[in-house]
Amino acid sequence: MILFEWGTYNALSTLKQAALLGTRITEIPPAVLSRRLPSGYYESYKKLSKEYFTSILAHGPYYSLSSEKGLKAHLSAIEKATLCGAEIYNYHLGKRVGDDLNYHLDVLKKFSEVNNDIIYSPEPATNIGEFGTLDELEELIKAAKEEDIKIIPSLQLENIFLNELGVYEKDDLDEAAEKADVDWWLKIFKRMDKISDYIMHFRFSQVIGLKYGKRFYKKRVPLGKGYPPVEPLTEALSLYLVDNATRGGFKKVLFVYTGLPEVKYRDLIDLYAMIMKKSIDKLMSKESQVEYGDFYKFMSSEEEE
Repeated sequence: MILFEWGTYNALSTLKQAALLGTRITEIPPAVLSRRLPSGYYESYKKLSKEYFTSILAHGPYYSLSSEKGLKAHLSAIEKATLCGAEIYNYHLGKRVGDDLNYHLDVLKKFSEVNNDIIYSPEPATNIGEFGTLDELEELIKAAKEEDIKIIPSLQLENIFLNELGVYEKDDLDEAAEKADVDWWLKIFKRMDKISDYIMHFRFSQVIGLKYGKRFYKKRVPLGKGYPPVEPLTEALSLYLVDNATRGGFKKVLFVYTGLPEVKYRDLIDLYAMIMKKSIDKLMSKESQVEYGDFYKFMSSEEEE
């Protein structure tokens, strides 16, 4: 039992270093699943990851599921992820196609034909005009469960921030940042907890906004340089994590940092420390601790018997 499993994406070349830093999970990056590599690469990734980490995730390639070519690329990626030992397949839903719910349910059925043991984890939309609001994710996950497909939401937190607070439409990150307080995040977590039967799957990096024509795009930045604000988010995470760990029905929690490659390990450790520091007082509160006087009293009475 641990408060949460944490880690980032790694190629084969950085698995050992990432493990030595104390990370407990690894994610196979999209580039690995988009290319044809020697079979030994996937076998080695699985062998080392099983040795070093508690969980292996995979991030699907950035191909649109709205095209036949993109769908085939994902099916191939799932085969490679399976060879790597992935337990969760994270992927983007992409642009709208019309009857989105049934379309993506059919996609999941095709995914499941390749591997029906892996847990599929669709992300919230990454831009305006894409499928994947929280309402739509809930509908898709409910429909997939009825088909006995293993599925959980992928909680890419900055995407939720951008979508649910209308940043793509308003182009106002500061206004959204004021609304994204601790209570706002906790409502999101509690809502997603209800449909995350297996695992709570958090993902995060800070971003800034770039305008190109009329479109707004997110750009990842180092921790502390962008949005959403880290302080209320880490406070909300610590509250959720401690409550999850100390209430009945403990749920496994994964936290994947998806920041820029050149600073991802430093940022990940900084973020881990922020969450843990905020969790210490909550875990060590009087309410969370065992009353050891009563405990020893109980043990003494047992020994006498």
